[in-house]
Amino acid sequence: MKSSRYSWVLLSFVFLSFMSLLGSSVTRDLRPLYFGRVGANPVQIGLLMAIPDVVSIFTRVPSSSLSHRLGRWRMMLFTLILMLVSTGLFAFVRDPVWFYPLVTLGAFSWAAFSPVVIELVLDHSTASTRGDVLGLFFTSIGAAMFVGPLISSLLTTVIGLRQLFLFATVIPVVTLLLFLVVIKPEQTGERQKRGYRGMGEGSIRRIFKVKNFAALSVARIAYSLSIGIFSTIYPVYAAGSLGFTPSAIALLFTFRGVTNVMLRIPAGRLSDRIGRRKPFIFAIALVVVVYLLLGTVESFWPLVVVMSLFGVSWGMRMAPSMALVGDSVLDVDRPLSLVLFMSMYDLGSALGSLLAGFSSTFLSHRTLLLICPPILLGSLLVFIVFSREVKHGSKE
Repeated sequence: MKSSRYSWVLLSFVFLSFMSLLGSSVTRDLRPLYFGRVGANPVQIGLLMAIPDVVSIFTRVPSSSLSHRLGRWRMMLFTLILMLVSTGLFAFVRDPVWFYPLVTLGAFSWAAFSPVVIELVLDHSTASTRGDVLGLFFTSIGAAMFVGPLISSLLTTVIGLRQLFLFATVIPVVTLLLFLVVIKPEQTGERQKRGYRGMGEGSIRRIFKVKNFAALSVARIAYSLSIGIFSTIYPVYAAGSLGFTPSAIALLFTFRGVTNVMLRIPAGRLSDRIGRRKPFIFAIALVVVVYLLLGTVESFWPLVVVMSLFGVSWGMRMAPSMALVGDSVLDVDRPLSLVLFMSMYDLGSALGSLLAGFSSTFLSHRTLLLICPPILLGSLLVFIVFSREVKHGSKE
């Protein structure tokens, strides 16, 4: 797809998504360290890292349905205000108990925002361009995931973690102002397509009967479970066992983010040409190797290479998997299927964070990292056996 085929409205939604995630990305990878310094124990850290995913599981579907009743513009405005409030109060927490409502509020805001903006993005795609458009959208998400850690890596060389959280408040303020100035209500209006009723006609049972969706869900849960484990323990492991500073840890996540964002559009376009399954299979196979290396490599620069490969895996996975979901389900089920598919990530990540939090009291961090490869291999086998390629325009 040529860049001229990206409409100004589509690019506006994509940039807004980038800014919306950037505010939390500046601090997300260092949250376990911050929780610990405020006084949270390992179990509490695991619970706090799991809360966003648990909230998302119960929020995405009803919030997406609600947006069609209240209007997308109002829903987006409401969630952006919540993002601002939750981010702004983080820097003032002195007792870990206050993290619970703030993390919950921030998680709700993103979980309610993301399904709306994905639907708006998909409004600007066709079956033959879905991989490309989704690649563009997820590139904006990936960009936030490397720009955020890069900012935190630079800032933590001169300021502390609490000051970093205070600085992060500036980003949702700017995002809210951009939304009010750039995005007009008519640009986010309900679809006017005849017969379209949002997710009301979607069937969860019918969606899960689609073999591609079920196989992708297994792989997505396994992948996100490993992410939940990694995100909960690795910053603590890198600081405590490897002796890295917060700045160095954030820099590692930056390298992961760079390769992640570089691959998202190419992976989407590649999946439009050669099919969705091959890039996805490569991505899962690669991340198996990554976790084996994360559990054994201890030096900074070799870890830069490992984290860069981690980003390649992440970037290769996103657009092809989402596009395969869109290819496989009925049109009437597509909005609900995408929300459900995102919820599979939440489920796995929540389980991974909880597992890491409770297990780290009796298992080493390295052992937890090495638990991930066999889980991912099993899910990859399920995907290879039960999924199939779908021609554009056909359904299972």
